[in-house]
Amino acid sequence: MSGAREPFPGLSYHGKVAFITGGGSGIGRETALTLADLGADVAVLDWTAGAADETAQAIRRTGREAVALTGDTGDEKTVVEAFATARSVLGEIDVAVACAGVLGAGGPVFETSVEDFEQVMGVNVRGSFLVAREAAKGMRKRRSGAIVLLSSLDGLQAEHGMFSYCTSKGALLNLARAAALDLARDRVTVNCVCPSVTHTPLLAGRLATLPDGDEILASYAARHPLGRVLTPRDIAAAIAFVASPIANGITGAAIPVDAGIGATWDNYRDPPWVAAAG
Repeated sequence: MSGAREPFPGLSYHGKVAFITGGGSGIGRETALTLADLGADVAVLDWTAGAADETAQAIRRTGREAVALTGDTGDEKTVVEAFATARSVLGEIDVAVACAGVLGAGGPVFETSVEDFEQVMGVNVRGSFLVAREAAKGMRKRRSGAIVLLSSLDGLQAEHGMFSYCTSKGALLNLARAAALDLARDRVTVNCVCPSVTHTPLLAGRLATLPDGDEILASYAARHPLGRVLTPRDIAAAIAFVASPIANGITGAAIPVDAGIGATWDNYRDPPWVAAAG
């Protein structure tokens, strides 16, 4: 190879525009704030009234621009209009992150209702597809961009008693791979980040329904080699990396952020909502 070497790029989003679904809480909110910390202007979509506005206000306090959008990421009209609004206010989208997700009721395949399955697949899979599709339309024209989907360790492996959720998160892995191949020659990357147990409001809400929620959280921490559950910032950091120019050689990948638990075989336990029902 010949020619002058370019300086190694820093982890910076200055001049970039990001679009985040599920940005009103948990991993989505922390991702939006992290990208703003790194210089991005951010559009935030969330289905909880007021949640996107709170994140947008926090982003503006960092000196960055923000747009707050409310609606269901699994609804095509909502996502199409959200991207149009984001582009009109902030400019073309450089990074799109599909963080919106639901756990569903939980339960094994033989107890899963069609309604639960369709809701989980609608938000987790259809919503991610719509984000990838709408982001790709603009990114292809500019021959640059990054799309990140939030899968799970439950997508790489599976968890007893979480049939709908595991199915949806597994589907996202091939959604990312297929989209990555479709967009590779357009220089648009598509990847999945796969967290293990992360202390989000979604998890806190599930544990709050159980009499021994604190003990269960402590047991999750003990099972991870790092001795703790993950935080939203752990996941946001991985998203910020893989969506940045530093990682533009990575596409179609599933990137675990799992506190080391993927390195061990001893991770089969009855989830508490199954054990309690038994």
